[in-house]
Amino acid sequence: MQIRLNEPKGENYKKLIEYAFEVCDEFLFIKHSQLSYFQSFDIITEELKETFICCKEQREWPGTISLPSAMVYYFKCTQKSKEIIINLTNALFDWCAPYFPDDLCFLKNNKEWLITTAHEHICFIETDNNEEIEKIKRINDIED
Repeated sequence: MQIRLNEPKGENYKKLIEYAFEVCDEFLFIKHSQLSYFQSFDIITEELKETFICCKEQREWPGTISLPSAMVYYFKCTQKSKEIIINLTNALFDWCAPYFPDDLCFLKNNKEWLITTAHEHICFIETDNNEEIEKIKRINDIED
């Protein structure tokens, strides 16, 4: 089931990210080769280095097929990475150049769970788990 979301902001952003870290085991974000990023990109990846899994050049990632390709950075969901991600910004669509990496997404057992295309203001969750659906619905004003 696909649950389309309004942009999570403020407390709703924090609740969604906390829940994503509870449910998922990995998250990722993108660095587009054709876009410029401020120094914040390197600072963020440095802060997350303990949870870094890998970086791959890809043309596809959750919610996107792109030409040209981009670098996709994968990280483990840990308590430390959760604290970093929650405190970087107050809104899910802030995850785009030039201040942040693009398209924060979460994976559960190697499957897409939270899919974000920030510059297009699109986000949704893929789940058939009734408990997850109920918990998502309890986050105020998050469902589209």
